[in-house]
Amino acid sequence: MKRYADLWPGLINWKNLLLAAKRARRGKRDRPVVQQFDFQLEWELLLLRSELEKGSYHPGPFRTHKIFRPKTRMISAAPYRDRVVHHAIMNVLEPILETHFYQHSYACRVRKGTHAASRHLQTLLRTYRYSLQFDIRKFFPSIDHDVLKIGFRRRLKDRSFLKLLELIVDGSNPQEPVLDYFSGDDLFTPFECRKGLPIGNLTSQWFANWYLDPLDHWLTSHMRIGGHVRYCDDFVILDNDRQKLCEMKHAVPEFLAKLRLKVHSERLAVLPSAAGRTFVGYRILPSHRVITAEGKQRFLRRLRWIKRSFVNGDISREAVHGRLMSWMGHAGQADSLPLLRKLAADWVFIEGKFDHFR
Repeated sequence: MKRYADLWPGLINWKNLLLAAKRARRGKRDRPVVQQFDFQLEWELLLLRSELEKGSYHPGPFRTHKIFRPKTRMISAAPYRDRVVHHAIMNVLEPILETHFYQHSYACRVRKGTHAASRHLQTLLRTYRYSLQFDIRKFFPSIDHDVLKIGFRRRLKDRSFLKLLELIVDGSNPQEPVLDYFSGDDLFTPFECRKGLPIGNLTSQWFANWYLDPLDHWLTSHMRIGGHVRYCDDFVILDNDRQKLCEMKHAVPEFLAKLRLKVHSERLAVLPSAAGRTFVGYRILPSHRVITAEGKQRFLRRLRWIKRSFVNGDISREAVHGRLMSWMGHAGQADSLPLLRKLAADWVFIEGKFDHFR
């Protein structure tokens, strides 16, 4: 396995830090913390570079909040200067990971995403007769720090760069407790393992992909499954041999146990491809794709919030347009023209007056 060295000079390079700041501010220019950082940009970047060179850099405290749909999760926001460091890391690391990641892993990668994932799954449903879907239980809170760091060292050998990656992992805030036992554990092992990455960090998304990359290569190279597609911790495997997929119901959890992960075993079912799958916000069948009922209800709640915010002057007309076009782009990837026409008929926004669906 190829291991990469001499990454540190590229990380602290001035051009890399400027690019990191540019990418960190994207879509956030109006926030006071970003404006304050940019007001003395050169000084802030010089200070960051000095801390990185001296080894005195330490991540700051997170701001957290909970979301409750589609399921309860804690979202963590790192201080803005830390987000600049995360982008500086990924500017160097992303080209390396892209070279080795499985082609059909779609989370947080350029020219990938949910739309490409849904299209590929539909192609696979047209190609293979049966499918089996896995969803890892409490994935981000379950990521084991020691296992993740071993993955770092298998791919990288730049000590300074590795030290910074491990510092980012060690700086993770406490996540939801996960007390799972695996083969070889004693009574105290689940309490002694450092686990969990903060949902919301750029590095967390990439580290999570990195954590599951061995699974992708095991499925394709060792098990020789007909096809599979993964979006973060949700993945579907397909084959023409139903018995082979039935065997995978046991083989995949056994492999994931090596990564100290467990799946929702009650959701495992080998289905004919004609039955379709619910994946990345779509109900996907060989013949067509539609928005899930849950996704439609979530958008209707969001639409009511947008209307109230617009009437109260909390968001601009341009922000309303951007949010609606974003959802239309998502829905437009499915066969949802009748739904779009029905919903668009209710998009009435009158300043100073809130008319609930006319």
